[in-house]
Amino acid sequence: MTLSDAHEGNFAQGSLRTTASHTIGVPHLVELLRVVPADAPHQRYREAVVDENVLGRPTHTGRQRSFRHLREVYFLDPTRPDFAAMRRLWDVEPQARPLLAGILAFTRDGILRASFSAIQQVPVGSIVTSGDLAMAVSVVYGADLSPETLSKTGRNTGACWTQTGHLTGRTNKVRQTVEPFPAAVAFAAFLGHLSGNRGVSVLDTPWAALLDLPLGTGLDALRTAHKQGLIDLLVAGNVVDVSFPLLDGTRG
Repeated sequence: MTLSDAHEGNFAQGSLRTTASHTIGVPHLVELLRVVPADAPHQRYREAVVDENVLGRPTHTGRQRSFRHLREVYFLDPTRPDFAAMRRLWDVEPQARPLLAGILAFTRDGILRASFSAIQQVPVGSIVTSGDLAMAVSVVYGADLSPETLSKTGRNTGACWTQTGHLTGRTNKVRQTVEPFPAAVAFAAFLGHLSGNRGVSVLDTPWAALLDLPLGTGLDALRTAHKQGLIDLLVAGNVVDVSFPLLDGTRG
């Protein structure tokens, strides 16, 4: 699949509400991708979770449920350009895995996206409560969600952002800055490209906001990803060209 194919018909932000009832399950994804090879077809992911019980669920129903949630949030399908790109980057920089997972989940889940404003708008060191997150979700979803569901989304999204590294703490969750690992920068830039952005504006996107890049440092972040061979970057005067041979599968 080419980038143009992906942009025209196979890439869009999802409208799932998985985080109304579950977290994005980053630890489960880490365990699953540890077992399933990077070149495996999508059926292999189901076999690992449901048939082989690599996640250690006590019942068959629980295995099926875990697989369904992971598939909803992450696709688990190498024919998808976004999942395939994340999979190519997964072993490049293991420290970046929670952020890579968070970026893809952010693409898929509308509630997670809605909650991010409660994260993005507060200074580092601030306490972010489940109520803050629920309020951010309510601004987008309003009367679509009951008070009980909103309360649960606040708790779930708080756990999600703790898994990605944007929050820390168990009871009192505190905003912290994530490290913009080059692998995560490359992934966010790739999604920006898929959505139609070009040049340095591949980091002028909602996905790049998750990187906590200081203002004006986007080009430097792209240069670092380029130096590590994760993207191709050409800068000539005011012209910036970014391409993704590693992530679009044109380079092995």
